[in-house]
Amino acid sequence: MADVAEQTEGVVRAYLDAVNGDDLDRVLGLLDPDVELHEAEELPGAVSAVGLEQVTRYLERFNAHWSSFHWEPLELEAAGDRALMRARLSLVGRKSGIEVQREWIYVFTVRDGKLLRQDGFDEVEDARRAFTGRD
Repeated sequence: MADVAEQTEGVVRAYLDAVNGDDLDRVLGLLDPDVELHEAEELPGAVSAVGLEQVTRYLERFNAHWSSFHWEPLELEAAGDRALMRARLSLVGRKSGIEVQREWIYVFTVRDGKLLRQDGFDEVEDARRAFTGRD
């Protein structure tokens, strides 16, 4: 049987595949009913969505503004029920066609084989503190 960190990494990789594959039903199937999604505070207009209903609306609105979305993991490590991922996010504006690329850091928390929480960070140090649970 895989240890908790391996299970956590597996859930996060499945989530990345579903998001990158633009498969909303599969994404939603990987989310815990109490899911929380928090964008990095440095992002203009940063959004937090709590609960499956709010996260679903967030994802649907996100797709209304972007015609393409891709996370390229640059680093992924898991410890217990958390994973830290440094990734390049690539987006294409649906109406404008403008391409945006930006590196962000994410901390994911998994519970019972489902994604419970996703937090975005601009600074590696802040993400690492959240990942390790240290202030």
